Amino acid sequence: MSKHLLALDRYAAPNANSVLVAGPHSGPRRAERAKSILPTSQGRGFARIRISWASPWLVLTLVAVPGFAQQGAAPGDVPLTLKEAEQRALDRNPAIAQSRLASQAASLTVAESRAAYSPSLTFSLAQRSQTNPATNQLAGGQRQVTSDTVSFGSGVSQALPWGGGRLAVDFTGNRNGTSNVFSTYNPSYSSGVSVRLTQPLFRGFGVDATRAAIAQADIESDIADTGLRQEIATTLADVRRAYWELVYAADALQTARQSEALARKQLEDNRRRLELGTVAATDIIEAEAEVAARHQAVVQAEGAWRNAQVSLKQLIVADANDPLWNASITGMERPDQTAPLIDLPGAIRTAVANRADLEVARKQHDAAGTTLKLLNDQRKPTVDLVAEYSLYGVGGTQILRQSGALGGGVIGTNPGGYLDVLRSLGGLDYPTWSVGVNVTLPIGERAADAAYARAQVEQRQQTVRIQQLELAIAAQLTRVVEQVRSAEEQVRASVAARELAQKRLEAEAARRAAGLSTNFLVLQAQRDLAAAQTAELRARLDHRKALVDFELVQQAPV
Repeated sequence: MSKHLLALDRYAAPNANSVLVAGPHSGPRRAERAKSILPTSQGRGFARIRISWASPWLVLTLVAVPGFAQQGAAPGDVPLTLKEAEQRALDRNPAIAQSRLASQAASLTVAESRAAYSPSLTFSLAQRSQTNPATNQLAGGQRQVTSDTVSFGSGVSQALPWGGGRLAVDFTGNRNGTSNVFSTYNPSYSSGVSVRLTQPLFRGFGVDATRAAIAQADIESDIADTGLRQEIATTLADVRRAYWELVYAADALQTARQSEALARKQLEDNRRRLELGTVAATDIIEAEAEVAARHQAVVQAEGAWRNAQVSLKQLIVADANDPLWNASITGMERPDQTAPLIDLPGAIRTAVANRADLEVARKQHDAAGTTLKLLNDQRKPTVDLVAEYSLYGVGGTQILRQSGALGGGVIGTNPGGYLDVLRSLGGLDYPTWSVGVNVTLPIGERAADAAYARAQVEQRQQTVRIQQLELAIAAQLTRVVEQVRSAEEQVRASVAARELAQKRLEAEAARRAAGLSTNFLVLQAQRDLAAAQTAELRARLDHRKALVDFELVQQAPV
């Protein structure tokens, strides 16, 4: 037999319950013996097929055509490819949806923290009336003095995103009418504009609580995005495992059914031989017991297939109301059994660069660095520069008096209004400015020093944790690669075991036809072949799942 090509002479009836296989070297005479065992009514539609053992999942001699290639879906079933299953998981999986929402929430947290630099506007409007008794000659009235004032104001202030400073601009204005005879303007209008800047020069200049909170929010947003990427990678790996598990369960079920069909054919053949007197009644009992045992295996395989259906559906539907939940899924693909070339050093480099948990650890290290920078800044003394510049304007109806005497007689008025105030402001008639420095020096041993020392230790812990993760990733990848290689060896060993079991069944069937073997040995050979076929299916599934783990471990922890 060629190393790369296995010639199988398969005589498969169209009915899935009637299959018998002749061996790779059976020839016409052995094929005729094999056909003589089958009832002639079931012997139509045979085909001889030559296939490669390396073709995906096309090696099991007792599995019907749907178990060998991309099988068609039965009426009412839902055909599903692996790509379609992955896309459904991306669109509908609740865990992925939850991670997407967490990522969106983290992004909104960043926007919320940046709102600290949004300007704030203030507006005020007030009216006040005040009456005071005239207690002296300079009070401005005989018995009482009344003042009516309307005040209004507005302002804008904003924390500056650089340097930790804060800028405030305020505008005030009022109108005052009074009965005070000494008033120069009545009614009088006044307004003021001021600009105030508070700028840290030492503590709070490089970093402050607001900027640290924004940096932390950015890091948390990146961690949430990484968590989404990890959830997607993990879920897609689970989908691939569940998909191949369903494919395996379907093929294992088909193998069990074909094994049961073969046992029933053996029972029918024994009954005909009993009528001819060539076998004993005990052979019938043995065959019936074997049929019952293989039917039990079919029932178990059906249960495993239904469980595989549920496992896959749970990953690719949003809820139980999805039509797919109550449907039957038919896997339309078979895995490529070509063993890929594995570059372990390259895979380790990829994992160290892209692993989600390692990226999260690096982000946490960055967060610890931000905290450390803030705590170091808080150890510094506070030195704030405060600068202010303001303008004042006045206007209104000016009262003209005789000069040279307090409270002289009114000789006239000079009409005016609020425009006089604005002209006064624009002309910088009454400016005021001030510059100062506020200094706060802590005295004695401070908690900030202890907090800074603790943060240094925590950052070093994060560094060691990253190194530990890198080593763990390398070890995990090495183990997974060994699992892949071991699975490849298991596949080759299971193929050889199945081929030998096939040859043994062919030999026992031929000897039985010639009267040189017993019913027990034929049934035993059938059981051994069915077990070998199931073992090969499981080996191929384990190989595929090991490859899925190899892909996943480079992106997320398994």
